[in-house]
Amino acid sequence: MVFSDHQHYLAGGFLETTRPLNLFGRARQLSKLRCDVKARAGATEVQSIANASESLVRWLIEEKGLPPQRADVTAVRPDGSWGAFANQDVKEGEAVMELPGDLSITAVDVAGHGDVASLADGFGELTGLALWLMAERQKGKASEWNVFLDALPESVPSPVFWPQEQQQELLRGSKVLKEAQERAAALQMEWAAIQERVSADPSRYDPAVYTSGRFQAALSVVLSHAAYLPSASCFVLLPLLSQVQRSGDDTAAVLDYDIQKEKVTLTASQPLRRGEAVTVFDGRPNSELILATGRVEDDSPADHLTVSVGLVPADRMFSTKKEILKNLGFEAVQEFPVYRERMPIQLLAYLRLARLTDPALLAKVTFEQDVILSPANEYEVLQLLLGECKTCLGSYEGGAEEDMKILQQRDLTAEERLAARLRLAEKRVLQSTLDAVRRRLAPIRGVPTKTGKMTDPNSDLLEIFDVIENAPKLPSKLIGGFMSWARGEQDPDWKKKQPPR
Repeated sequence: MVFSDHQHYLAGGFLETTRPLNLFGRARQLSKLRCDVKARAGATEVQSIANASESLVRWLIEEKGLPPQRADVTAVRPDGSWGAFANQDVKEGEAVMELPGDLSITAVDVAGHGDVASLADGFGELTGLALWLMAERQKGKASEWNVFLDALPESVPSPVFWPQEQQQELLRGSKVLKEAQERAAALQMEWAAIQERVSADPSRYDPAVYTSGRFQAALSVVLSHAAYLPSASCFVLLPLLSQVQRSGDDTAAVLDYDIQKEKVTLTASQPLRRGEAVTVFDGRPNSELILATGRVEDDSPADHLTVSVGLVPADRMFSTKKEILKNLGFEAVQEFPVYRERMPIQLLAYLRLARLTDPALLAKVTFEQDVILSPANEYEVLQLLLGECKTCLGSYEGGAEEDMKILQQRDLTAEERLAARLRLAEKRVLQSTLDAVRRRLAPIRGVPTKTGKMTDPNSDLLEIFDVIENAPKLPSKLIGGFMSWARGEQDPDWKKKQPPR
């Protein structure tokens, strides 16, 4: 899982800057970004972020010798993420930005840090980076990374760190609530283990510095800004690149480590024209983004929810179906993603197999194409999905319209706005899936019977009309009985309903 920063769009738009941050001597106003500053940060705080980021750019160029790049940083947004734009045409596969490996902070730096090496020993990479961040921030101006640290936020408002009451109130109905609570509990256990080491050696680890609050703040920043480099198999904090805007669009540039160049490289996934925005690919859904980064990306192509489905243990074909799924790489209980813009074929295929009752249809099962096994089977599968979507939507207090109205309010807290955007994104995914299922149900005329065949849902009425049409052919006693029933005379309460004569 890549832990990386993501742009947090505010209801009011973007921050307007008076001039761009010229990254490598190419000062151009490529874009004016505006926002209602009061929605997230005061003018003083925004200016502080701008000053810190400009200092970082200058530090990289003048003191670290960073050569000219193919992109410039042009603006700072209130959430601390930065805008980057190509300053020349870039071909697909070319490096947009490169950072020498010695400017990255990894577990190697944690292990070589005299203050926190022993404290971080045995913990994960991200925890180690958080402890490194705490130690370096304590040094203040004496830290060789001070300029970079000043450009990072003090903390990130992930729901993991919200009070439990706030989690319950703002995340009700969302599956993020349970995950946030579980991660918060795991975080408490992690800190308890660290605190034991701090308490055992207070002369080395100042208890006033290594506190639960500071650890949570540092970890929230690490989770939000660290990236995972597949080629180096490690998490890393990166000056400049850690703060560039992220996107769920798979055409965004890819961040990784180039072993031959010994540089962290941001590579274009498609041609970029001069002046075009540069973003870093982050394929996580909003349910993960909000927990790791305290942000939600509106209309992200990568956004999805997950549904859990499984075989029926009492099914007489359970063992056969389980073996088929095993050969295909699936489990007897499996999670599948549900997207806003497309119906997952493999989810449908799994459910079709799970609800199949006719062994003769096993040969038709495929996870590669959208193949209906039988009308009755398809009806049952779609009804299951329909019910699941309705249940999930019903777990929220209101519909999407309510959240849209909430987001129009200007006095929301950052947490209230973030939660409303998450709920809205989730409801849109569920409603989109619900609509898609209904469209698939429309052509299936009928309902399944015990025999597995389909019957017209209006068959009872059709039988009545058939009887009426054939009434002259029936015995008079039968006709009289039918007409008595049709008039309601067979209803035990019928006479009670008649007005007195």
